[in-house]
Amino acid sequence: MKTKNIIACLFLLFTTQVVSAQNNAEALIRVLVNQIKSHQNVEMSFNYQISPKGEKLDEAEKGHAWLQGEAYKVEMADQQTISDGKTIWTYFIDAEEVMVSNASEGTDNTPLKVLTTLDENYVATLTGIDAKGIATVELANPAGQYKRVTLKIDGKKSELKSADVYFEDGNKFVINVEEMKFDQKLDDKFFTFDTKKHPKVDVIDMR
Repeated sequence: MKTKNIIACLFLLFTTQVVSAQNNAEALIRVLVNQIKSHQNVEMSFNYQISPKGEKLDEAEKGHAWLQGEAYKVEMADQQTISDGKTIWTYFIDAEEVMVSNASEGTDNTPLKVLTTLDENYVATLTGIDAKGIATVELANPAGQYKRVTLKIDGKKSELKSADVYFEDGNKFVINVEEMKFDQKLDDKFFTFDTKKHPKVDVIDMR
């Protein structure tokens, strides 16, 4: 399913300033962008759910993600996606397979492809702010695979709280952020896939 790179896409969305905006959505997103860009790296723990074509949401699963510059790592229940900015390793845990591809030649659902079209296709609109200061921002893209993204942002703390991602095929991906940490000490090889630690994994090199 194309939902597996969503976390990385959202991370990268907030480290760029290419989103077109209306009303106060632009100011809200820029504050969030500046908050994240001021740190060396970002670590996020979250839970996620998938709703296939409008059906009831699946049971929530735990996930973890890190972003440092162009490098990122996303750990989910059945899959890990790792990139050092040049190479992407997609590790399918149950199948014991890892697919290797160039970051610059990824499919349309990779972070790079999403970023290169945000300024052309997405429009951000602030639709409301509740009594606790949680703002709702809609990112609309009628022509894209991510048809619509609904973000919940804590305006007081400049923190992303949740994201509902709606696909053109009717699938829905729900992310709830539990905690965000900054400036963690990460090893040089943290954003690479170590085949020595996974000797039984079948490596499929797509480059």
